[in-house]
Amino acid sequence: MDCSNVKKITDITDQIDYHDTHDGGQGDSKWVSCGQDNGYNELKNKFDKHFDGITKESWMAELMCKCCKELKPNGTEKITWSKFYKCILLKVPQDKEKTFKKLSELIKWHEARE
Repeated sequence: MDCSNVKKITDITDQIDYHDTHDGGQGDSKWVSCGQDNGYNELKNKFDKHFDGITKESWMAELMCKCCKELKPNGTEKITWSKFYKCILLKVPQDKEKTFKKLSELIKWHEARE
């Protein structure tokens, strides 16, 4: 997957074949899944909930794509949201203050629950 060509978060998730056996996040909500083929899009859900209005989806999709390639959370690997958000945070330029701040808040929130 070439992350420079990613424009939407679904461009990432459409590349990964994974069926979530824990519907609704029951029992696996702390783990990241970069792809799901049961109609639920975890990455898009996180973008809509935390980043929509702060940054463009195309930019966040590229960063998420890079972290999906690096960490490979496709359903078999156990990657926490705090680790995934830290990966994204390392790719955010300091001038993206609102995004940087939101990621920092999310990391702290998730670390407190791990």
